[in-house]
Amino acid sequence: MTPLGPVDWKRFSGIFDDLSLPENFFHRAERYLAALAEVNAALNLVAFDPRREGPAHVVDSLRTLGAIPADAHAVIDVGTGGGFPGLPVALARPDLRVVLLDSLRKKQAAVAGLAVAVGAGNAEALWGRAEDLGRDVNHREAYDVALCRAVGRLPTVLELTLPLVRVGGRCVLHRGQEAPQEVSAAVPKLADLGARLVGQIAYRLPGNDHDRFIVCIEKSDQIDIRFPRRSGVPAKRPLW
Repeated sequence: MTPLGPVDWKRFSGIFDDLSLPENFFHRAERYLAALAEVNAALNLVAFDPRREGPAHVVDSLRTLGAIPADAHAVIDVGTGGGFPGLPVALARPDLRVVLLDSLRKKQAAVAGLAVAVGAGNAEALWGRAEDLGRDVNHREAYDVALCRAVGRLPTVLELTLPLVRVGGRCVLHRGQEAPQEVSAAVPKLADLGARLVGQIAYRLPGNDHDRFIVCIEKSDQIDIRFPRRSGVPAKRPLW
């Protein structure tokens, strides 16, 4: 593995200054990005250069930590792709069990290798679709937190993630600059899904002029057994 080279993490310091990160976090994060760069050259796991742009994606992943309760035990990252945000979260919170879910076998296998490469023994890569896991007794309501940074309409993302978290658990979602409008449209619908809005936090990464948001939705009641609908339907026919 070719080392990543020096990373100026201090340019992001305002984002993680208030986080209690393990002493070796940044060293392991650099190993992760170096390993991802090698794998990405062959498999195209992510659409950016892990060596040049990867540090910003690691820091972006860390934004979820403030919304993950201190007493959480099990987290699932839905649509993990190259491991974001789940693998940085696993490195930052070694007390968590983090499941990295992807529907593409090549991505699941690659992320499993990345977790081994950085010694993230608390991370498990899983191949499957969220629609199927949400109806599986081993995964339905089995997690304290569901993460999702994947692109998709908010109602689709909620239908895929809410069935996976226990009552009292949370969906912690990365959203783009359209989040305020998305959330305003979603709030009247959340009660029908047994959920409520906890909050949304706006932030910007250095060198980026666009607002990003962490949207936190709490599961306040069991979601109807009809959800999630069968594979592909939540994306093709969003609930609103």
